[in-house]
Amino acid sequence: MKLSEAVRHALLKVERIVKDHGDDKALTSYYLEFWRRALVLELVAKYCPKGSIVVDLGAQPFIVSCALKLMGYKVIAYDYDPDRYLNIAKSLDIKVIKCDLEQDSLGLENGSVGCAVFSEVIEHINPYYVGHTLAEINRILKVRGNSL
Repeated sequence: MKLSEAVRHALLKVERIVKDHGDDKALTSYYLEFWRRALVLELVAKYCPKGSIVVDLGAQPFIVSCALKLMGYKVIAYDYDPDRYLNIAKSLDIKVIKCDLEQDSLGLENGSVGCAVFSEVIEHINPYYVGHTLAEINRILKVRGNSL
């Protein structure tokens, strides 16, 4: 897979951020999941105009959130337990919201978000609450918004 210049540039900068503000686990995650994250970032770049609001759901350790911010998106990161890697997100002034995706509202207006990144999360949600979570994502997405 050939990376676009924007994604390559963002991920290289994020590597430095993770080295400076993360730990060995976050850095290992950066390398092991590099290509999955790169694909997500390429999809966002393809389907969501720069400057759009992008929510990153289940965002810890904030690698995708940081890359999206560096690519020119307005990022809101949601996580159940964001504290461990909060310094990574704070290094780029990313808004982080502690949120239980199974039960909480995302706290955004209907149709206010251009794209939702929701990868590596759904398998952690109790099947009983998946409907709520997906309904919340659908509610905040603009018409023709994208959930990746």
